Amino acid sequence: MSESSSFDRMMFLKWGASLCIPVAAYFLLITYSSLTHPQAAFLAVTLWAVCAWAMETLNDVAVGLLLPGLYVLLCQGVNLGVVFGPWRSEVWIISVGGFVLGRIIQETGLGRRIAMTSVRAMGSSFPGALLGVTIAAVILSPLVPSIMGKAAILCGVAVSLCDAMDFKPKSREATAIVLGTCIAVGSTKLAYPTGGADLVMGMGLVDKVMNIQTTWMEYAKYNFVPATIYTFLSMGIVLVLLRTSVSRDVIRATVQHACDEMGPMSSDQKRALYLLLATVILLATDKLHGISAGIVLIIITAVTFMPGVNLMDSKRLARVNFAPIFFIMGCMAIGSTGGFLKVTQWLAGLVLPLFSDTGAWLASLCSYVTGAGVNFLLTPLAATSTLTAPITELGMQMGLDPRILYFSFQYGLDNIIFPYEYALYLYCFSTGYINFKEMALVMAVRMVLAGLFVACIAMPWWRLVLG
Repeated sequence: MSESSSFDRMMFLKWGASLCIPVAAYFLLITYSSLTHPQAAFLAVTLWAVCAWAMETLNDVAVGLLLPGLYVLLCQGVNLGVVFGPWRSEVWIISVGGFVLGRIIQETGLGRRIAMTSVRAMGSSFPGALLGVTIAAVILSPLVPSIMGKAAILCGVAVSLCDAMDFKPKSREATAIVLGTCIAVGSTKLAYPTGGADLVMGMGLVDKVMNIQTTWMEYAKYNFVPATIYTFLSMGIVLVLLRTSVSRDVIRATVQHACDEMGPMSSDQKRALYLLLATVILLATDKLHGISAGIVLIIITAVTFMPGVNLMDSKRLARVNFAPIFFIMGCMAIGSTGGFLKVTQWLAGLVLPLFSDTGAWLASLCSYVTGAGVNFLLTPLAATSTLTAPITELGMQMGLDPRILYFSFQYGLDNIIFPYEYALYLYCFSTGYINFKEMALVMAVRMVLAGLFVACIAMPWWRLVLG
């Protein structure tokens, strides 16, 4: 049998499974649960999307485009206003701004400069080099609201660092550098509401259920300290489990050579830096001027086109990949439709008995475990859109501040074992520099210790700042 026919047969089986599983689930739900036909149809369509993403039978963006239409067609009572309701939120605006700013940082070379300068500042040893990349991630996190934008910048730096120091792909040193960089990108995003599209969407859902409005600065106040501690503790796990001895002189010489090659800052890099600093200042002072994060980012995006700034034009804009926005908004349609059909309340009813006799500490830990467990089936975006509302409602029913459970849930989503669970790790793993066995060891240990961190360090902090 030829390779082509074998591939076609495998794809045929995947398509069959991705269609049969949701259909079977629909009839089981109708027969053995109290759900209505629209509610069962909603869960079946959502399960199809999960299967399509997991089995890669259809492009992620195509699935995102199809979801709203399928909900309208198959879920009686659901209309266009429901499925396209998320477009009235700021999520897509923040995504647009994040993609544009990420592209500017990448094309001007500012991201590489920040990363290499940070590595040089801490690069007198192997741990220092990894610490430098982590600091670069901390710096870039509020500047680039796109998680994949940050990954593209810092993963490229990590690979370049490995090549320059002759760290062979899949060696312990290369695994530590590239995996450590990936972990730094993922963990630092938890400090800000614009750290990733899933956080923007999730906090919006929490605010909607609680009928509040969380500003950018408020979210940072709740999460900057625990997320920063969590990031550096994660780097410690990498360094302990992937111990290595590399000459300090080799690292120093390699990084210095890379910095010398970059030369002085270009005018484009200076303008990009000033613009990004202005963005951070505006985002951090949103409570003073009253301009939301989405409006700030869209104004900054427009400014990049202006004479004298000239960081973006029609040709550069054409190179920005906006397709993920449709994937994001398709995932958000899961939450809006589920809420309209009250499926989220049904899910909360299933979970509530498991949490009902627990206190705040154990409830937070259970929420973390839920996030880590659901990673095996759902992408972080899909998990956030599907489960944020039930978790928030659960917290309100228990008399807890629901944001504690939501934050714990997000930490769970940040912990994975297999690369397929999160596009960020899949992207970094696809470089070929990460040894899977060593990655699995690091991530498994981190998953356990992160649960203890959430319960013993992060949760007391959240209870303190949330009052």
